[in-house]
Amino acid sequence: MSRNSKRTKVQQRQEPPQTPQHNVPPPEMPKQNPFGISFVVPTEIVHLPSGGEFYEESSPLKGLKTLEIKSMTAKEEDIVMNQNYINEGIVFDKLIDSLMITENINSKEILDCDKLALLMSAAKTGYGEDLEMLFSCDNCSFEGPVKASLTKILEDMKNRTFGIADTEEVKYDETSKTLLFDLPITKISVRIKTMTPNDYKYLEESKKQKEKLNLPFSDTLEFLRRILVEANGVTTPGEIFKLTEVLPTADARTIVKIHNTSIPKIDKTQMICCPECNHEQKEDVPFSLGMFWS
Repeated sequence: MSRNSKRTKVQQRQEPPQTPQHNVPPPEMPKQNPFGISFVVPTEIVHLPSGGEFYEESSPLKGLKTLEIKSMTAKEEDIVMNQNYINEGIVFDKLIDSLMITENINSKEILDCDKLALLMSAAKTGYGEDLEMLFSCDNCSFEGPVKASLTKILEDMKNRTFGIADTEEVKYDETSKTLLFDLPITKISVRIKTMTPNDYKYLEESKKQKEKLNLPFSDTLEFLRRILVEANGVTTPGEIFKLTEVLPTADARTIVKIHNTSIPKIDKTQMICCPECNHEQKEDVPFSLGMFWS
């Protein structure tokens, strides 16, 4: 055999055996949603009227300006219609807890004004944004139903910051978060704080406990004792306790009134256009929690 034929044999290399090819099925296409809506429940960012103020330093809500909740579904409708929750007065706490997305937030720790904002948002996504109200035009003789917008109320909240402004009669101490003023009858100079959710919880539990023991409970007295922190420089709880029992009615009412006008609230006023003459006037939108059962 020639050298060339040997060289040829050496150069001829065997090709590696080919791996048999398996027929791989194409990736399965996601099934098309036959309903045309997302299966992910949408969420809403709700701006808090309190701006995260008026909470205790230890509260997870302190400083929070917004909370995130999901839209209402059939699950929440069951909560709203639960007769036991309604009878116990906890139906809206249960509803808020079910809707809450923001972590570590308990409805019982939320101020009433912030709860109302959350419930307004829930009502808007669950039942629609329109609120029907009776309207009486100042410009023409029209009287009848018109529609107001929940969305407008909630949008306006974003641009509002609640604050307590000093007046001639009442001074606000930003450091201690207290209000200072003189009482009209006794002329005693007092300092009060604003109620927190824990304060309301304390009063509620105290009332239940005293009712169990058949002991008297005065809502006004207990409220005064909870918010009154100083009187004519005296801060001793025992002395404050005695003072609340002898305060004239006008002085007690003044304390309650100043407290209630100094806590954050939702501005529900809205410009309404008359359907007859197109005159616009500001009206208070009568949002009612009864909307959840209407």
